[in-house]
Amino acid sequence: MATMDIDMQAAPVIGELPDEVLWLAGGQRYCVCAFYTPNYLPQILSLKASVEALGINHYFKCYQPRGGWEANTRIKADFVAHALTRVPDHDVAYLDADSVVRKPLVLFDQPTADVTILFHHRKKYKLEILRIAAGTLLVRNTPGGRAFAAAWAAEAAKAAPIDVDEDLIYRLMPTLGGVSYAALPRSYYKIFDSGGTVQPVIEHFQASRGQFKVRKTRRRIRQIGTIVGGVVLALLVWWVATHLRISWR
Repeated sequence: MATMDIDMQAAPVIGELPDEVLWLAGGQRYCVCAFYTPNYLPQILSLKASVEALGINHYFKCYQPRGGWEANTRIKADFVAHALTRVPDHDVAYLDADSVVRKPLVLFDQPTADVTILFHHRKKYKLEILRIAAGTLLVRNTPGGRAFAAAWAAEAAKAAPIDVDEDLIYRLMPTLGGVSYAALPRSYYKIFDSGGTVQPVIEHFQASRGQFKVRKTRRRIRQIGTIVGGVVLALLVWWVATHLRISWR
């Protein structure tokens, strides 16, 4: 792929973008980094415009699709590891391509951990669940941050076809002693239609909602199978009970 370091004043016209764009004149200790596949060009252009308007360092790189949606999410692990070497004097503030930056990223100016990620609480039945979301992710260019990224990329290399990027993080976190983590504020990962009163610093638009997802389809098939199985069992019980009653009479 072609590589080009460009200046904001020399940006390509709307609708076009080099395969690799790097601008580091913003003065921040971090660099906003995002990868995209060609079908996400409109989204990456919106993200690019938002960081340019705020004068934020940025690095964008195009990748060819690797298969389905799940496989494409795993590009993130390789890209973050690559970005740490591409901008060795900066921390990597990874953002999904379908996000925009609404306000200055002041939190990233004074990071407190090797990795800053969103933890969100969910309650399912009687279980208390703590989930992660990696659409916004700060990985510092420290030994701990680089170890995290390397382990993430290694997990991606041996992932199952339906694994997504966050599955890999769950697996690697218990294996990395010494890597520190901090919780990302919700305002740095605000879903555009999630409601609430949180004012977004970074807003995500969930462009993947319209894409085919193998794991989601499998889950729906299992749910349908459970429902159908329950109906069949109920009919069988009814049939047996009815015929036994007739026979008894």
